[in-house]
Amino acid sequence: ISEKLKRELRFWDSIAITVGIVIGVGIFRTPAEIAKHLDSAPLILLAWLAGGAISLLGVLCYAELSSRHPETGGTYIFLREAYGRLAGFVYGWSEFSINRCASIAAVAYVFAAYLRYLIPYEAHYEKWVAISAIALFSLINMIGIRPTMKVQHVLSALKVLIILGMAGLIFWLAPPAVERGIQASTSLGRLGSWAGFSAALIPILWTYGGWHESTFLSGEFKDTKRELPIALIASALIVAGLYVLINAAYLRMASPSEMVQSEAIASDVLRKLLGSKGAFVMTLAILVSASGALNSNILTGGRIPFSVAQDHTPLAWFGRADQRFKTPLRSLVLNGAWASILVLWGNFERLLFLTAF
Repeated sequence: ISEKLKRELRFWDSIAITVGIVIGVGIFRTPAEIAKHLDSAPLILLAWLAGGAISLLGVLCYAELSSRHPETGGTYIFLREAYGRLAGFVYGWSEFSINRCASIAAVAYVFAAYLRYLIPYEAHYEKWVAISAIALFSLINMIGIRPTMKVQHVLSALKVLIILGMAGLIFWLAPPAVERGIQASTSLGRLGSWAGFSAALIPILWTYGGWHESTFLSGEFKDTKRELPIALIASALIVAGLYVLINAAYLRMASPSEMVQSEAIASDVLRKLLGSKGAFVMTLAILVSASGALNSNILTGGRIPFSVAQDHTPLAWFGRADQRFKTPLRSLVLNGAWASILVLWGNFERLLFLTAF
């Protein structure tokens, strides 16, 4: 079979997808982990820059690959072309059955948990709220790429505005840490060895993860060979800039030693600045981030079974595009159903360790 999806995505669509997936809840929590390994503000910012540079190297590779292979499927297509159909199939199977659907389920749990702060409901309904979120965003994805992208543009723009707003608020309202008597290091501090810097890069690179996601929709871009590679590079630079900016803001409000004591640095910073209102703002920020990540993951994840089915006749039913909406509807239903089953099977921690393994 050779089912094709409609080519109607453009430059800003790729950026909306990448920002929606990469900027998740990690940036609101991982800075404390980095401060455990690096005790110098300049060195922490250097580590975030290094993470952005390493990610950019990967982006450049994927930009070239997507230009050479402008087909829906991303990494599956690249592995199939490099190592054959078996390698591609094994990747596609593991990405669908474990990594992607479990990630969707885990993000849905985060969404359901934080929604309880705004709309109180009994804890035993949490799984059903998570499943409802998966169903809602799956439905949006099923009815067409344009409605999906309109939602994604709004959610990604809100994410960027939230980070810019948080950073601006901190720089405007908070006096520098040194003025408050906190010993904030201004030198490069102790490198100790490269071990500390390398250890800090692990959560940093995890926070940058997802920069390649637009390539799963390579076959749906109007100009895959030119616009998509440029959009991938631009997205990496935008995310790196936002991450360095918000970490500079955190470090204005708290020294590295203070950051180590905070499990949720963003929440603690906003609470100091805004009091009880800070917790409400943080809840909204995480709900927006979780929604954007859900929509993006469902959008890109739905292309994986669809693409694999193009090459394997027994799976052909999942490789057919819906004639009315021009979307991989059957593949999206499969993804949503399996992610919902994983929600019923586990909890957030269980799903997190499943994907990590």
